Amino acid sequence: RALPPNDPRWVWPLKWSGAKQPLLGPGQPSLIFAGVTTDIFHEGWSGSILDRVIGTLTLSDHIGQLLTKRPERMAAYFTTKKSMLPRRRDKLWTGFSAERQVEFDVRWPHMRPLAELGFTVFTSLAPLLSPITLPEDFLHFGDRIWCIVSGEEPPFVRHMDPEWARALRDQCAAASVPFFMLQMSGVQLLPPDLYVRQFPRWER
Repeated sequence: RALPPNDPRWVWPLKWSGAKQPLLGPGQPSLIFAGVTTDIFHEGWSGSILDRVIGTLTLSDHIGQLLTKRPERMAAYFTTKKSMLPRRRDKLWTGFSAERQVEFDVRWPHMRPLAELGFTVFTSLAPLLSPITLPEDFLHFGDRIWCIVSGEEPPFVRHMDPEWARALRDQCAAASVPFFMLQMSGVQLLPPDLYVRQFPRWER
């Protein structure tokens, strides 16, 4: 549910000075993940709520990360607000989740127009439940695209084979696509060769 209209947390991104050690490096903006336990592009959220969340992020000194399972709604939101695109593209990283090849293949075509417009687009392959092959029209965006891989957290843990993650890591490396391995499933330790945590290129 949305915060009450006058809740001070609505303007928190505008007042926050940022992380002491930004993940993108010294002097760079911090990353703010919007909607950690929700999907702000859910059909139940109104356009005014989206405007307020996204508008606040773009006015802040930080980069907003938006992740959805509804990429068609995300794409429609941005492509129908073209007058606002120039000041949104460098402040928002737009992402979609996919657990298997079928979800990736259905969702990526909706996100491709945002990548073509200059947005940084990322995919969260989490929880990774089977092997995924990244298509050429995803990989060719290079360091303006981002691949995040993760297993599943307890208590509901399904198997993730580290070879699936290694294959994705290698596909990304060959195409100069940044790769970020978050974690394995359950209590599985992250193999040392999979401790890769890269970020997309960012320019103000």
